[in-house]
Formats: sequence, structure tokens, C-alpha cells
Amino acid sequence: MKSRRELTQVTAARYRRCRRNGKSAILDEFTASTGYNRAYAALLLREYGSKRVGSDGKGSVRLVATKAPRRAGGRPALYGQEVATAVVQLWQRYGYVCGKRLKGLIRDSLPFVQADRFLKITAQTKEALARISAASIDRFLKAPRKAMRLKGTTHTRAVKHLMSEIPIRTFSEWSEVGPGHVQLDLVGHDGGNSGGDFCCTLSVSDVCLQWTERRAIRNRAQRWVQVALEEIRSVMPMQLLELHPDNGSEFINDNLVRYCRDTHLRMTRSRPGRKNDNCYVEQKNFDTVRKIVGYFRYDSEDAVALLNRIYSVHGLLLNYFVPSQKLLAKTRIGSTVHKRYDAPLSPAQRLLKRTDIPLAVRRKVARMRTQLNPLELASEVARLQDELIELAHQSAAGSTQAKAARA
Repeated sequence: MKSRRELTQVTAARYRRCRRNGKSAILDEFTASTGYNRAYAALLLREYGSKRVGSDGKGSVRLVATKAPRRAGGRPALYGQEVATAVVQLWQRYGYVCGKRLKGLIRDSLPFVQADRFLKITAQTKEALARISAASIDRFLKAPRKAMRLKGTTHTRAVKHLMSEIPIRTFSEWSEVGPGHVQLDLVGHDGGNSGGDFCCTLSVSDVCLQWTERRAIRNRAQRWVQVALEEIRSVMPMQLLELHPDNGSEFINDNLVRYCRDTHLRMTRSRPGRKNDNCYVEQKNFDTVRKIVGYFRYDSEDAVALLNRIYSVHGLLLNYFVPSQKLLAKTRIGSTVHKRYDAPLSPAQRLLKRTDIPLAVRRKVARMRTQLNPLELASEVARLQDELIELAHQSAAGSTQAKAARA
């Protein structure tokens, strides 16, 4: 239609300038190009762009053709505002996950939604949530997502010695590993001011199961990293076989190399400047750390304790209920990349499907999952987040007052 309109605009000018005997040839050409009826084509070319003046009995009236209002097409809306509000509330409660993963969380929450004192969901809304698709969820979340885009700074500092002793493992070598191969990373909570000591979060993620544990530590010192790593190792349901950090000095050091040797853990590392070699934990930095505790500065013992309380509660929600998806295939067709993912499953569900995990461990995880209420866990995380924000504001106010006193 756009091409026809452009052709009509050009042809109409020729048609009106031409004598009678030439208009027939123009009409033949125009109808052959557009497929219009000859009478309609002649009317269209004759009247294109013209204006009319009429009379309503009281004077002349200028008549100008306008575009007819377009009626809304497609099917009527299936979900109302109440469903959209419930989806956004659940998205916030569950840590701002994507639509495909949130769909599984909503299904797990259906037995508890009407009893929850914050949601106030009717039976009709519950029924709609039971059948809502991931695409509809993403449409509801499109607007709220725009307000949440921040970026942190990296604290990784490369070291030269020992690097030749630790083998490199690249991105392409992680596709077929089983449980127990974990990637490590450290997230700093400096609040934009890297001076002095500030808390960090050690994040450990299993490549196969996506099971993720986090611990807050006082600073990037090697001793705190090793203590946190030992705590994480004691609570993860699978036996650790391999540690894969980046090239930061908090990981590439004599202490951790000796620890891996003494505990019979294999240690590999990423290539410098290649985050994709450590992508399974890098993608968790925002999803499981930044979205949960924000970008504030945390630099006190109280902050470390509160961060670990949050990670303890959120870890149950994350590992037992929050689904994740793994990339199965990626195909490039021209400039378009098509990606295919597996079905969304939580780390606990992935663990229960593995026959190489001991039966006693699987039974323990299954029993634990049945005893947990995901909505109560999400509410507790939200309450602890409020405490953390208040603590961050108090710390920032105290720092400002101290600077003013020194000045």
C-alpha cells in the first residue's frame, strides 16, 4: 500500500497535466501496476489531492478529507489490570527474573497466593496466573524493567606469578561437565568509592546444576575468601571437584593453590580479559547479587552479617524454586542468531533428575523442597532488604558527618 500511494502521488500529477488522448495510456499503465479497477483508478487520479467547498445554508464550508480512525485489531485482552499487577508484584518478590523463569515460580506459588497477606489475589486472578504464558508475563514486565539499569565496577586485579601453573579452561570446554565443577567470582560493594575497606560477596555457581551459593566477606583478603569458600563447600549438596575463578589476586595466590592441592580439588582459570570463560558465574553477579543487595557501599561487620542472612534465606528460594535455563544450541542465519534453551528448572529440580547424585542427597533435597514456602521466603528477603537499605543510609550519613567534622 505504501508503494501504491507513492505511485498514485507521482502519476496523479502526470494525469492532470495530460490531454484527454494521453490519459488512456496513463490509466492502462497505472491499473497494470496497481491492480485497481479502471473506473476507481480514474477517480483516484482525478481527485487525488483536491479539495471541495460546500455550503451548509449559512455559508461556505471547506471540506477536507481525513484518515478514518483505525479500530483496534486483534483479539480482546485476555488478562486485566489485576493480573498485570499480580505478575509485577510476584516479579519483584522473586528477584526480577525473566518471564520464562517467573512462569515456573508462579506455578509453584499458586497453592499459597490467596493466603498471602500482601498479594490479595482473587480466585479469578489465580486461575489466570495458572494459564498465563511466559510471553504475556514479559509484556507486563516491559515497562517496569526500563527503570532498573545500573552498572557496577570491577575489582579484578591480575597477577603474573602462579598463572603458568594453573591450566586455562575456556568457554567451549564447559558444555559436558557434571555436578561439582564450580566457577567463582568476587563482587565488590564499594558504592562507587573504592577507597578503604568494603565488603565483597563471594559467588560460587555449579556449571551443571546452576546451584549458587554466596557469602559476604569483610574485604578481598585471601584469608576471608578461603574461609567463605570452606563454608560454601560444606553446604553445597554435591561434592566439589573443580574450582574455576578469574585471574584476580584474591583467587590466584599460594593459599588457594595449596588449599586445592590439599583437598584434591582441580583448579583452572579463565583467560585474562575473557569474561566468557567464567560466564556461568558472571551472569549470576547481577541476577543473584546486584539485584538483591543493590549498589550501596557496605563496609561494616553489621553489613557482613546482614548480607549473609539475606544470602541464607534467598539461597533457599534461589536453589529450590527459581528456575534457570541452559543454552542448548546457537545457530547463526545471516545476521540473526537463533538460540534454543532447555525447559526452565530450578537447581534442585535439576539435581533430582541426576542419577550420579547419591540417593540420600536427592531424598534430602526433595524433602527440603516440600517443606519450604516460596512466598514466605520472598517476603523474608524483602524484609531483610529493607533493613540493609536502612543500614546503608545510616552508614552513608555517618560517613558524611565524619567528612564534615574533618573539614
